[in-house]
Amino acid sequence: MILQTKDLTKTYQRQGQQFDAVSHVTFSMEKGEMVVLTGPSGCGKSTFFHLISGITVPDSGEIIFDGEKITSLTPQQKTTLRASKISYILQGDSLLPNFTVLENICLPHQLSNVTNPEELSSKAMELIQEFGLEKLTNDYPTNLSGGERRRVAIARAFVHNPLMVVADEPTSDLDEENTKIILDYFQKQSSLGKSILISTHDLSCLRPGVTHYIMRKGSMKFENHIESLAKN
Repeated sequence: MILQTKDLTKTYQRQGQQFDAVSHVTFSMEKGEMVVLTGPSGCGKSTFFHLISGITVPDSGEIIFDGEKITSLTPQQKTTLRASKISYILQGDSLLPNFTVLENICLPHQLSNVTNPEELSSKAMELIQEFGLEKLTNDYPTNLSGGERRRVAIARAFVHNPLMVVADEPTSDLDEENTKIILDYFQKQSSLGKSILISTHDLSCLRPGVTHYIMRKGSMKFENHIESLAKN
């Protein structure tokens, strides 16, 4: 098991009233599993992702990743964890505009001093080729289409060989071709042992072989009708 949460809760206050953005969520995920989390906007998906990535501190409950309690780590240890074992693909455009494609893929990991620079550059070039971005290696994000920018962001998430990748709406606003490229790559990495956790409104992500959970009002429920939902 790569990830487990036990009775995980995060409470916020709005207009004088408390509400659970994540409410008593118990969840587990195996190594090499690809999980798709769906649910309406505001249901708690992004908050859940922030919690399991160590970005946000829960009010109660436990998060265990790769045998280690994230809730017991210091802020610096959580930063190191994200730099080495967990990648978080943010929703929308997260590239740095003043850096090239290659630099955007490598720079965050170079700053962390976790990955060997030569290995990092070599792996980045492999991913650039796999995502069909060879001609754009030295281009800046403003010269790229939305789908190309998203592929760069995903390459950046995989370049340092993490154990798990968390992707928040990775196919939003993309055409069918780019969506297929990204989902095919996710499933390939899952088959190679990477754990992939996706938040989405895009039902094309519900491919055969993935595990589907639904989130509503901070609560999470397992759903077992992936193929029929994908065809509707």
